Amino acid sequence: MLKSRRQRQLGISLIELMVGMVISLVVLWGISVVYLNTSAASRTGNAATQVNQDLRAMMDIMVADIRRAGSWGAASSGSNPFTAAATDLAISSDGQCILYSYDATYAGGTAGVVDAVDVFGFRVSNGVLQSLIPGSLTTTATTACATDNLWDNLSDGRAVTLSMTLNTKGSQCVAFDPATYNATDASTYTTWATNADGYGSACLSTAPGAPSTYPAATNTFAETRLITITLAVVSRTDAMLTRSLTDEALVRNNRVISP
Repeated sequence: MLKSRRQRQLGISLIELMVGMVISLVVLWGISVVYLNTSAASRTGNAATQVNQDLRAMMDIMVADIRRAGSWGAASSGSNPFTAAATDLAISSDGQCILYSYDATYAGGTAGVVDAVDVFGFRVSNGVLQSLIPGSLTTTATTACATDNLWDNLSDGRAVTLSMTLNTKGSQCVAFDPATYNATDASTYTTWATNADGYGSACLSTAPGAPSTYPAATNTFAETRLITITLAVVSRTDAMLTRSLTDEALVRNNRVISP
C-alpha cells in the first residue's frame, strides 16, 4: 500500500516534458508570427498614410502658388511686367522645373516692379522636390533650374524618391484685332488649345494645336494657361510602396500679348 502511494507522487516523465516544451514553442512561434505581421502591416499603413499626406500637401502648395503667376496690382493699365518675356511663367525643356513671377508686395517688394522677391519656382533634383529660395532671381530664365544653391528642399529625400512632370497641354490662345473683335462673331477671332504635352506658350506658332495659317502679328493674343502637374513617389523603406498624384493649376491671370 505504501509503495503504490509513492508511485502516484512521481513527477512527469522526460517525454512529457519535451512534448510540453514543443507545444509551448509552437504557441510562442504562432504568437510571434501574428505580432510581426501585425507590426509590419502597421508600419506599411503608417508609411502609406504619411506618403499620401505629404504628396497631397506638396501638390496643394504648388497648385496654390502657380495659380498666382502673373498677378499684378495695377492690372487695369499698361503692360503687365509679370507676364513679360523675361518674367513670364516658364517650364524647363525636361518638364522638371517651373519658374514664374507675381506681384508679391507682401514680401517687401516694390509694387508693379519685378523684384527678386517676386520670382518663384519649383523643381525636382535627385529625387527631391525643391522650391526657389525667395530673393534669388529677377528673371524666370530656366537656366537657373540647374543652379543648386538657389533651392530649398520641400520633400524628405531620406523617406521618399520623388519625380515630377509638368506640361501646358490644354492651355488656350485667342488671337484678334481689337478694332474688329466681336465676341459673338467667331469670324473676328481665332482660338485654339494645345492638344499635346508641351512646355511652352499656347500662343506660339509652333505650339501643338496652333493653326497652320497663323494669325498676323498685328493681332492681340490672349493666353489662358493651364499647368498639369504629376508627382510620383517611391518609399525608400519599401520599394513596393508607390503613389502618384495629378492635379491642374489654372493660372488666374491671363497673359495678353499686344502687337
